[in-house]
Amino acid sequence: MTRGARKEGLSRRHRFAGRGAFVSALRSPRKLRGASSILHVLAGRPGQSRFGLALPKRIARRAVDRNRMKRLAREAFRRHAVKAAGLDLVIAGRQPFSRNEESRWVAEVRGLLDRVAGER
Repeated sequence: MTRGARKEGLSRRHRFAGRGAFVSALRSPRKLRGASSILHVLAGRPGQSRFGLALPKRIARRAVDRNRMKRLAREAFRRHAVKAAGLDLVIAGRQPFSRNEESRWVAEVRGLLDRVAGER
């Protein structure tokens, strides 16, 4: 990282600390379904949202593609106002993606985040 550059990733407080919290969010009864993914929603600490992703190999065979999908989803969450809502959010992929569908993936993630923000 160059001097003076701002880190663009998610801070520790916006990530899940352990497997238990991640699994409890995945098991939550509140889910928003998209065309190719599901957003699991669980009430968390007030004023602080956490975000996680579950993208198995069947979604994208190559690790580089799965990692790119994760980066794009984290960026959408980071830029979204839902961070202050006090929710634990996990996006789980359901259908395979190819590299040329990145814009559709980002639009779907943003749409799911907009929907959860609109419900609050």
